[in-house]
Amino acid sequence: MITYFLEIYDQIYNYLTSANFGAVLLILKITSWLISLFLIILIVILLKRADAGWWIRERIHAAYIAYGQPEDKRWEMILARLKRGDEANLKLAVIEADNLLDEILKRMALPGRDMGERLQQFETHELASLDRVWQAHKLRNQIVHEPGIHITQEQAEEAVANIEAALKELEYLS
Repeated sequence: MITYFLEIYDQIYNYLTSANFGAVLLILKITSWLISLFLIILIVILLKRADAGWWIRERIHAAYIAYGQPEDKRWEMILARLKRGDEANLKLAVIEADNLLDEILKRMALPGRDMGERLQQFETHELASLDRVWQAHKLRNQIVHEPGIHITQEQAEEAVANIEAALKELEYLS
């Protein structure tokens, strides 16, 4: 009876030390790596489609509420550009202010391909400065699409003030 088990042990040992087993083991390793890689890619795709990062954004938002939102340097830069007074900085101030408002609207998860479509989601009772924002956005579009346009300091200040009013209504600025 013991010889029977020893013979089985010898057969298993011979198979495990043979070249055939090495080739089988290599095939199994490669197959397992490919399956693992496929599953990792699948998990990443599914997490992306399920928007798994929402909880991170929620934690950041909760931290802003608990500890106060950090000062936004971009708004200070926009105001600094406005104070410089030359036409290039005036145009950049209007464009950057419009982009900042558009970024806030995107964070609010408003649907739309561009800022115009996102602004259409609002009613005047939801955003009192909506008409003023539309004026500022139209000036921004003129600046971007008509390169030869000249704007005055007053136009730029009015556009930035209109966007500032909307940002205050949306509680982005205090």
